[in-house]
Amino acid sequence: SSLLGNKVISHLLLTEPAPLAANQDDSTNDSSLRILLILCDLLNRELLLLIGWAKQIPFSGLSLVDQMSLLQSGWMEALLVGVAWRSQGAGGDELVFAGNLCLDEAQCRATGLADLYEALRHLIAKYRAMKLSPEEVVTLKAMALANSADPVDCPDSVQRFQDGLHEALQDYESSRREQHRAGRLLMTLPLLRQTADRAVQAFLRLHRHRHVPIHKLLLEMLDA
Repeated sequence: SSLLGNKVISHLLLTEPAPLAANQDDSTNDSSLRILLILCDLLNRELLLLIGWAKQIPFSGLSLVDQMSLLQSGWMEALLVGVAWRSQGAGGDELVFAGNLCLDEAQCRATGLADLYEALRHLIAKYRAMKLSPEEVVTLKAMALANSADPVDCPDSVQRFQDGLHEALQDYESSRREQHRAGRLLMTLPLLRQTADRAVQAFLRLHRHRHVPIHKLLLEMLDA
């Protein structure tokens, strides 16, 4: 069964999209607004990429209703796994949203994302201490989606999707002789969820109170 489990993970590794670069924005001279516009544009494109990716993993076997509800509640978690992974490799205390978009604490404070900075640093520290592997990252990302909402349409197939991911992770860890590691990774999911909630609130606040323009799809997902 370890072969089967690692088949799941190798498929996730194969379908993992190449990282996006941030697009520059020259529409404003206000540097903190510019950062926000670049960040929202990046998130919007990452969201489109994530929806495309979900169609290539076992997730696509779920009913459309369940796919939608899991994506609506888990997309930010899945994206933040990527941010945490990229930041884990970076030396300093920057958040690496893209290779060409790294924000430090001062920049996050200036853009109104101080709260999110704190939460993400906490998550990154936890993952950094564990020294995540690429296999674990892609599995966590899929798990973040799989566990994000109560299935409304077909609970059995969602359960099978979750069980398949759990089994794959267990098999992967036992092949590395890491007995408790799968459990430890699963125990980081609540912190990931909390961090994602804070991220969603932070972007909605910027949109409502600072009138930062946000793409329609991204706004719908933030508001879901």
